[in-house]
This record gives sequence, structure tokens and C-alpha cells, in this order.
Amino acid sequence: MPPLDPGARKRLGPAGTQRWAAAMSPARAWSGRSRGGKLGTALVALVARWGGRDLCYLFVLFPALWFAWRDAPSRRAILAYWRALQPRRPRCWIASRIPWHFWTFARGLADRFLDALSPGCIHYRNVGMEQLSRALADGRGAILLSAHLGSFALAARWLSQQVWNLPRLQVVMLDAEDPQVRSQLQRSMGDQAFGIIDLADPTAAGLAIAAALGRGEICCMLGDRSAGAAAGMRRLPFLGRSMAFPTGPFIAAAASGAPIVVTFCIRSSWATWTCAADAPWRIDLGPRRQRQARLEAVMLRWSRRLELEVRRHPYAWNNYYDVFTSPEDGTLSRQSPQA
Repeated sequence: MPPLDPGARKRLGPAGTQRWAAAMSPARAWSGRSRGGKLGTALVALVARWGGRDLCYLFVLFPALWFAWRDAPSRRAILAYWRALQPRRPRCWIASRIPWHFWTFARGLADRFLDALSPGCIHYRNVGMEQLSRALADGRGAILLSAHLGSFALAARWLSQQVWNLPRLQVVMLDAEDPQVRSQLQRSMGDQAFGIIDLADPTAAGLAIAAALGRGEICCMLGDRSAGAAAGMRRLPFLGRSMAFPTGPFIAAAASGAPIVVTFCIRSSWATWTCAADAPWRIDLGPRRQRQARLEAVMLRWSRRLELEVRRHPYAWNNYYDVFTSPEDGTLSRQSPQA
């Protein structure tokens, strides 16, 4: 269990401290690896470097269509997502969304190369990111809460390049990339301008998160998948069904006193991404007898906020496994999210 300072232990209590540890346990819901392998990564990097943005977008259409046809589990997952999103639409209409959805995802991956290899060809629009300065004012760091919606990697890269004198940015993620693919990414894009806290080792990750927030740094955490065991998740209403959400970001905020800033980076036009942030949330789980109810309340607030953004930008959803059926453990609230 990652050690917490005495004040954090007192705020959380024994049960909350156990949930902190559970939230940092390794996940098995997805592999954490990219598709396409070393060759595919190298080809996209080559086209991005020599062909430019629009040719690269055209190039990735073909592997996107191939994966939409060949990758049956991912295709079924996106079909399930669209059925939940548009339950009254006919099956043929839902099926017609799949190629565009895969291509949107592929263009987002291509933009990571384009942004590194051809600075200026990808544009960013700032909507409310000054909320970060407000959140950081008390020196406790901040948790950027996002999701696999749009591109958190582009948001982190963009933030790390700003001249706002922000503290160091740490992206908390499961870094299980194939070593050959990782090597190709580094050769093509250079070193990341932000740190990575790898959730593969839960104890080390918990220590690193606590230390980073203690130094006043920013931790970007994703609140739509869990890198933890089922004990570190809650099933909540989402898109008219139920989905497992990780408790980790909220317990980390309560333990550290760091505010949560909900942040999304989503494509808003052909080559423009909008980076937007909400006003900071302060998490107080209160006395022991109230902690479960307060934890669920703040998680419901997050699930509703995420659903609102998903309905605004349905093609930006990047969870290519069935989020509605895996895992089955956790608590399901009876309340329904309101978009």
C-alpha cells in the first residue's frame, strides 16, 4: 500500500486508505498497447514527415478501415457504444458509424506525429485552461481529470509547451507499450515533454503520485478506465447503461488536498484541437460514516460530466473494448446521469 502522510490517513480513515491501495492495483481490462506494431508506426511517421498533414490523414484511412473490418472485438465494442448512445437508431445506421469512428481515432494518433514533426500544422484553441492557475494557487498541485475522449496525450504535450510557468506535468497511465513500438515513437517524436507515472507497479505509482502532488506538480489522471482491481472501481450509470469508473483520482484528491480540474482536448475542426477546462473541484470525503456516500456523489458528478462531453463529441470516444460489461464488480448507483 502506498504510504500516505498522517494528515491524509486521518482524512481517509482505514477504509479510505485501503481504497487508495486498491485503486492503484494493476488492471487487466485492456493491454495498454498500441495497434499496428513497429512497421505501422514507422510508416505513419514516414508519411507524416514527408507527406504532410492531409496526405497522412488519407494514408491512415486504409489501416483504419482494415482494423474496422478485421478487429472484431474492437468493432463490437464501438457498436455497443453507439447502440447505447443512439438506442433508437436502426442497426444499419449504427454500423455506418464504425468506419468514420476508426478513422477519427487514426487521425488523432497521426496528429501526435504531425505535432512533433511539423510544428504549426496542428492548431490548438484554449478554452478556460487558465483554471489551472487558479487550482494551483494553494501549492498542493492539481489533478487534471480527463478520459479516453479526444487526445489526452496531445493536451499534455500542448500544456508542457506553454509559457504559463506551470509546474511539471505527470501523466498517470499504464505504460505497457511494446518496446519496439516505444523505440520507434521516441525516434520519430523525440522525448516526451512530460513525465509518465506507470501504473504497472501500484506501490511505486502511488508513491510517485503522492510525491508529485506534494511538490505542487500536476498529475493527469484518466477517469474512464481503471488501472486497478475491481475493488478500486464503482459501477455508475452512463449512456443509459452502467460502466465501471475508477475511484483512484477522487481518493488521491481527497488524500492530498489537491483540486481536480476536469479537462478535455477534442478535435473541433479538420486540424484544430480545443483544450478546455472546468472550474476546480475540491474533494472532501468528510467523516467516516459519510465517505462512501460522498465518494459516490463526486463520482456521479464526474460520470454525468463525461456523458455530457461524449454526447457533444461522440466520435472522440477512444475505448475500444466493451466498457459496459467488463468488469462486473463494483457498486451501481440508482441515479441516472443527466446530459
